Parts: sequence; C-alpha cells; structure tokens
Amino acid sequence: MFKIILLIISLISTIIINILANTLPLNHHTTREIANRLPALFTPASFVFLIWFAIYFLLACWIWNIIQEYKGGETVSAKRVVLFVCSSILNILWTYFWHYELFLFSLLDLFALIGILFLLYNTYSTTELSWMVRLPISIYLGWIFVDIFVNIDYYLTFIEFSGLGITKSLWSVIFLTVVTAIALHIRFHYNDPVIVLVFIWSFIGIAVHHLLDELLITAASMFLSCVLIAGIFFIKKMPRKI
Repeated sequence: MFKIILLIISLISTIIINILANTLPLNHHTTREIANRLPALFTPASFVFLIWFAIYFLLACWIWNIIQEYKGGETVSAKRVVLFVCSSILNILWTYFWHYELFLFSLLDLFALIGILFLLYNTYSTTELSWMVRLPISIYLGWIFVDIFVNIDYYLTFIEFSGLGITKSLWSVIFLTVVTAIALHIRFHYNDPVIVLVFIWSFIGIAVHHLLDELLITAASMFLSCVLIAGIFFIKKMPRKI
C-alpha cells in the first residue's frame, strides 16, 4: 500500500506544482510567457501543449489500474514505483529551472527524465498495449522526446548559437528529421504505434505555428507527419518480450 501512496503523492505533487507555477506564477512569469520570449523555430503552437492534460489523466488511469491489480492480489513493482517517483521529481525540478531561467539545467533535467521514463517504459513488454498499462508511459515518453528538441532549440537561441553556417530553418528541419527517425525506431523495435501519434501531433503544431511564415519548416513538418502516418500502418512489427 505504501508504494501506491507514493505513486499518488508523486502525481498529485507534480500536477499541483505545475498549476501553481502558472497561476502564481513562479518567478512572476508563466511557462508559456518565458517560451515566447525568444524566436525559437522548433516550437509548436500553444494548443499542442494541451497534451499535458492527456498525460496527467492517463497517468492517473495508470495508477488506478495498478491499484486494481493490487486489490486483485498482484504485487506492485518496486522498480516502477521508484522510476515514477524519480520522473515526478525531475518534472518538478524542470519547472523550477525553467521559471528561474536556468535553461541549461532544465535541458539536462529533461535528458535525465527521458532516461528514467525509458527505463520505466522498458518494464513493459511490447505486447502490453492496454491504454491503462503501457500507453500512458508511452505518450509521456513520446512527448518528452519532442520536448527535449524544443528545449534544445530554445537554449541554442538563448545563447545565440551561430548555426555553423546552417540557417535556423534548416536546423529545425534537421531536428524534425531526427525526431522522425526516433519515432520510427520506436515503432519498429517496440511495436508502439501510439507513441508515433504524439510526434504527429507535435509536427502538426509546428506547421500551424509557422504556416506561411516559415514555409520550409511547415512543408517539412507536414511531409514528415505523412511519413509517420505511413510508419504506423506499414512498418513491420517486431514483438519484443521483456
């Protein structure tokens, strides 16, 4: 029971801190206000970030499912509990780093978070596709992958990165291509079509954010979204059991 209490406290704490960070707001600025300060191009439209509501709802469902399994006599995995608690701590730390403009630390925090979530994701087999089992972690993981590149682009803009002779628009296309490769890799090796939907959602948001202002980025976002849709239907599944 103690493990379940830890899971519940971790999720509730994360949600409360994120709400307070934007309603107080923390350090007098909301998360979005800080994001809008710089002209970072690898940034989705505001509506894309509503995915956090879906993530927190699905994580609540995930915990509810664990509670039901516990009532049914199953043991709560200590490894999953520890990893989820660590992910919640890192989520909260990111909020602090971001609002106090410690952008390098916020980026490093995301790399740690993606590592923790990937370990949690790997505690499930590729056959566990229920929306209350692996799916919540899958969507969370997919979004953090995207968020890392959003934060990388923001940090590079913040430090006025020269681009090494490559335009900002082209760098965004490179990021889009790398993210697409990550999505297809996961689809292929982990039999996970749902996580690809997160990437598609983000790409559409990037296209909507730029429209005709950055036609190269918009075109690349829409084209690679189509590639990902094709990947969902046509990439051969590779069942992988833990």
